Amino acid sequence: MNKKQILAISLGNTLEWLDFGLIIYMAPLIGATFFPHRTTTAAALETLTVFAAGFICRPLGGIIFGHFGDTLGRAKPLRFSVLLIALSTILVGILPSYESIGWLSPLLFTLIRLAQGISIGGEYTGVMIMLAESAPKNRRGFLTSFAASGANLGFLLATVLLVFLKMHFSKEAISDWAWRLPFLLAGLPGILILYYRFKLSETRVYARLQSTHHLTPIPFLTALTLAPRQLLIILGLTCMSSSFYYIFFGFMPTYLDIFVGVSLQNSLLIQSLLLIAMLILVPIAGLWGDLWNRRNMLLLTAVCIIIFALPCFQLLESGKQASILLAMMIATFISSLDQGNSLAAVVENCPENVRYSGIAFSYNLGMALFGGTAPIIVSLLIAKNGSLSPAYYLMGMASISLLAASRLLRDNQSMQFIDFL
Repeated sequence: MNKKQILAISLGNTLEWLDFGLIIYMAPLIGATFFPHRTTTAAALETLTVFAAGFICRPLGGIIFGHFGDTLGRAKPLRFSVLLIALSTILVGILPSYESIGWLSPLLFTLIRLAQGISIGGEYTGVMIMLAESAPKNRRGFLTSFAASGANLGFLLATVLLVFLKMHFSKEAISDWAWRLPFLLAGLPGILILYYRFKLSETRVYARLQSTHHLTPIPFLTALTLAPRQLLIILGLTCMSSSFYYIFFGFMPTYLDIFVGVSLQNSLLIQSLLLIAMLILVPIAGLWGDLWNRRNMLLLTAVCIIIFALPCFQLLESGKQASILLAMMIATFISSLDQGNSLAAVVENCPENVRYSGIAFSYNLGMALFGGTAPIIVSLLIAKNGSLSPAYYLMGMASISLLAASRLLRDNQSMQFIDFL
């Protein structure tokens, strides 16, 4: 696999997470535009609820895209998924406000978010499978980590764009119209990515399954009936992956702004630096998993979250800049270990001929349950139980993933096809 192919595969994730990052970071502005005007907090919560609803559609998208990925090939679904996310992102940028068209505005915004959720249900899992199946065994973790790096780059670009808006436009201009510019600009590269994805060839794994007649006509049902243990393991791994990442690198700027008193611009600048570091650390963590053992790396990651979640939130609660930076640095290192190893482990632990359907459903189900709801859960936990309560939630999620990681295949082995006859 050459560099252009890796970029064509990975940059679709960048577009997906650029859009997701913009939605999270600008939730108050978007809420005020598309929902009835009440309080800023209520508008932001409505937007985050719609954000979560988009995640809930990910398993549905996984079932749809997974079927075609297992029956028609890994590359074809990725062409449609990137087209869908590009169009829906542009639509957010041109959608009329609630003041202009009334309740049709939040309805259309919700439908767009649901379409984006369906899209990412096929995009992210398809990218990780394409990269993993195209990589040699001793570099599988390293190459597959570029799927996560593409997502981190998307969040970084969302952060940079928002800082740019705050530096060059007044608060009134951003609220009125300038917030739409990043969505309009973000959708355009999708056309170029689509062009290069038409040049992608199928993976060796899929070509072998096709030539040996091991493709299954109903891969999703086959995965549910013949590989339920593997699907549960994948679901278990997402507990810590989704909750930890979306709390620390999705919701954290809003958390620091609302609950700690750090300005949103300063929070975004800190996060930008850490996301840049993550672009380097995640592939390195993938290499460690290739050289050592992905199972052991994920066990270590779960233990680190259990140990450091509470101290990190205590550092954040102090409000001191040095303490906040230290907490975020610890979180960056832990999340890098997870991202560099969990994706390849997920692919390796799902049978080849139901791989797209199985991963797309179970992985996206976990992301919907624990990732898309993370901002709302954190807000509710803090409101009812104090600012340290999200740490205990993360510790619980990591404990579940610790059990799941202990059931992974050893020595970076990869599951072969399952016989459905």
